[in-house]
Amino acid sequence: MEEAQSGTERPGRRDVIMAAAVTVLAERGPRGFTHRAVDAAAGLGAGAVNYHAPSRARLLSLALEEVFRRDLETAARHFAIERWTHEAVVGALVGFVTEMTSDANRNRIIARHHLRGEARTNDELRDAFDRQQTGFVQLARAGFEAAGRPTSDVTAELFRMAIDGLMNRQTMYGTIPLTDDQVLEIAQLIVPR
Repeated sequence: MEEAQSGTERPGRRDVIMAAAVTVLAERGPRGFTHRAVDAAAGLGAGAVNYHAPSRARLLSLALEEVFRRDLETAARHFAIERWTHEAVVGALVGFVTEMTSDANRNRIIARHHLRGEARTNDELRDAFDRQQTGFVQLARAGFEAAGRPTSDVTAELFRMAIDGLMNRQTMYGTIPLTDDQVLEIAQLIVPR
């Protein structure tokens, strides 16, 4: 009752399960991604996850839904720029990559990597990735066109792939992440002028 009066909202069980699924997938990989592991990470009793995700495929879908939801929230914050000037987009890109690869969010990048592997044999996941990536390409193209810089689908796709690669580089490849100056330099190179 106090929560309702104070205006804070407890996350629902499904939300807790989705967040736990992302964490388990990132930390344990596909082999350790089990209903039991998600039950434990969510702080729920054995078998609780089965109600929301009776199959492994459904549990993977919940993890992907959570990854995409949080990614979209982050992208909306950074790319909601009034004018898509080169400098503004570079700043948005650097801010987006920095936030996405922070300690608080890096599990999403790692979980997405594992989900992409699972998408090779799961049509539902593959279709969801295709829709999400197409949406980001369309967003980028529309932003550049609004700035008076018409951009082809190929250029917008290259922009999307470069951002994705940069986030992977910062979280999974190499022993030392790129410096802030290096991320800025890369952003300046990949943002169309």
